[in-house]
Amino acid sequence: MFTLKCLFTVMLTVIGVSCRGCFDADDKEISGFCFKFVNQKMTFEDARDWCHYKNPVTQSYLAYMQNQFTANFLASYGRTAFGSDATFWIGLSRDRNWMPWTWDTGYKMGQSWSNFDDQVSQNYVAERVSNAKWTTFADNSTHYFVCSYDPTDPPTFAPATPTRPTTTTTTTTTTSGPTTTGK
Repeated sequence: MFTLKCLFTVMLTVIGVSCRGCFDADDKEISGFCFKFVNQKMTFEDARDWCHYKNPVTQSYLAYMQNQFTANFLASYGRTAFGSDATFWIGLSRDRNWMPWTWDTGYKMGQSWSNFDDQVSQNYVAERVSNAKWTTFADNSTHYFVCSYDPTDPPTFAPATPTRPTTTTTTTTTTSGPTTTGK
């Protein structure tokens, strides 16, 4: 007997969406990657640090997407998670406006696929839930964000190091011996 549940499971498997491989039941899996939708607004740098060091499930990256299907999925679920007019950070940025786009994973953005709208003057990329297009923002903008990780090989990051300056204290001890005077 082929039940509706079996049909639904087959459909999810065919389109690449399932929920069995992620470390948290609330994370969404698509094409082998898990995505955590974080309903908190932060700057790009703070969101990236949260994914790297504060994700309670596992260390992760800001969202990495390999194709339009994944971008559409994230926008569609983002509407539910963040609202119909939201934008959310993905893991794409560049150091300067003349430099190449790089994913938070370290991969360079390939020439074969891009999802940008006409706004590419800033250096940090967010996706709009309304049209699944990428647009750029300044470093002080705040948006919701999505983290991603490979459940079979989660990233490993060195612990965050404090930025406080170190202080060194030096103690000098002087001793004087007996003084003798010659006669």
